Amino acid sequence: MTRRTRWLLGGGAMIVVVLAIAAIVWSTSGRTPEASSSPPPSPTATVDLLAAAQAELKEHLEQCTAAGAPNGVVPDACGIRIPWGTEFAVVADARFRIERMPQVALSDDGFVAEGGELVATVTGTGQDGAPRTETYRTDDWSLRGDIARTTTGIDLTVW
Repeated sequence: MTRRTRWLLGGGAMIVVVLAIAAIVWSTSGRTPEASSSPPPSPTATVDLLAAAQAELKEHLEQCTAAGAPNGVVPDACGIRIPWGTEFAVVADARFRIERMPQVALSDDGFVAEGGELVATVTGTGQDGAPRTETYRTDDWSLRGDIARTTTGIDLTVW
């Protein structure tokens, strides 16, 4: 065997060994992660969710305020707090008027709705025993809660 033939055989064997090692490493290495089957939410989907949440909150707050506060009982989960205790001994009712709806902003753990304006007209008996009517106004009406997607839309829960 000539020197040239030995070099060619040695080089060929070396190539076979390198290819075998490469094949073994490639076959035992983990596969690259596949793309997620659910794409990240698009900006349009976020806007749709925000619009749906705003509509759901509007409906919820309209129901809250429509009932008023008979016997001074303010509806739960409506974000309504009125400081009538210092002026009224007994509250007969309160009527609410929404001047500006709180605006929904989505967060990682739910939603926050801020910037609403609410007017409450309270009637009852004052601390002096005389009939009394007072109007209270807030321009920073705010609420918090949870939001979840459902098969039919969204589920909004106000705390």
